[in-house]
Amino acid sequence: MPDLSRSEIEQKVKRGEDFERMDLSGIDLSGAELSNARFSRVLLDGAILEGADLSGADLTGASLREAFLESAKLDRAKLCKADMDGAKLAHATLRETDLSRANLEGADFDSADLTDARLKYAQLDSANLNGARLQNAVLANADLVEADLSNANAQKANFSRALMRAANLSRANCTEADFDSSILQKTRLSNANFTRAVLSEADLTEAQLDGTDFSSADLTRVVIDNARFEATKLNGARLFGVKLEPIALDGLEFEWVDLSPSADREQRVAKNELKRAKTPLAEAQPSRDRYFGPGDVLRNAELEVNNGARVQIDSRFEGCTIRLGPEATLVVGEQGVLDSCTINGGKLIIKGRFLEQQSPGLIGPEELFISSKGAVVATVTQSPQSTRFGFERGCRLRVQITQPKSDNL
Repeated sequence: MPDLSRSEIEQKVKRGEDFERMDLSGIDLSGAELSNARFSRVLLDGAILEGADLSGADLTGASLREAFLESAKLDRAKLCKADMDGAKLAHATLRETDLSRANLEGADFDSADLTDARLKYAQLDSANLNGARLQNAVLANADLVEADLSNANAQKANFSRALMRAANLSRANCTEADFDSSILQKTRLSNANFTRAVLSEADLTEAQLDGTDFSSADLTRVVIDNARFEATKLNGARLFGVKLEPIALDGLEFEWVDLSPSADREQRVAKNELKRAKTPLAEAQPSRDRYFGPGDVLRNAELEVNNGARVQIDSRFEGCTIRLGPEATLVVGEQGVLDSCTINGGKLIIKGRFLEQQSPGLIGPEELFISSKGAVVATVTQSPQSTRFGFERGCRLRVQITQPKSDNL
């Protein structure tokens, strides 16, 4: 460790001097004023930084293994790729801090404030986040195996594709959080709040869901094998494609659930109706419905959709022709892209993108609704009965509307 006093370090920081790659292991800088310090790749293993002000500091690639940072201020600091194995950060503030790809294995964030923090691809296995504030934090693709997030406030946080096997989220507030495609096997979610959360395609195998509130949550195609249910709330939840044995219904509390692919409440099913079905919930879906999921690409195909059927597309279609029977509905989900395609008839709900190459791309739709996130570049030839249109504010349009011609229908 360089022979630098505390005051000398503070003065160097104040002058904007660079400490890159300096060895400050074990130094005592508790309560020090170090805001905007240039500490990239600095060795601070075992350093005492309790209550220090490191707001806006650049600690990219720094080593803070076993460092003591309780109650430190790290708002807007850069800690991407930092090594903080076993660091003590209880009650620290890390608002808007960049911890992407940081090693935080076994780190203690008890009651820390990580609001709006970025932790993409961070290693947080066995980390303690009990009571932490994680509102709007981004933990996509993070490793949270056996991490403790009990009592955490993760409202609107992003855990998409995170690895959370055997983690503890008991009593956590995950309202409107995103757990899309995350791995939650053997995870404890007892008494947690997942109201309006997104868990589509998440794996909840053997999860503990006692008292968990999934009201109005998106549980589309969730894997829920051998999960434990007792007083689990599901009212208004989206359950398209979920295999839930009828015996599990006794542990669930709900008046109705939504079985439609697009969660538009057109397939509201009451609990007593599911019980009478005597088959797994996923098998009770109407066979005429079809779903094309993210990652699929379909080219130059022709699809016929039967009368009254429903199709949702969250994949990419190129050069395809889709013919919809009367009362049939086609939903282009937010991830769906129809490029150089033609659609004949039916009811259309476009939340993604429809981009025609040859005009007209939309022929004789009964209804055409475009959501606030939808984008349409097309000529629309109305149906003989006149097409009913609906456009939400914010949608992107370049549309020409023409009258029907007999040779188009």
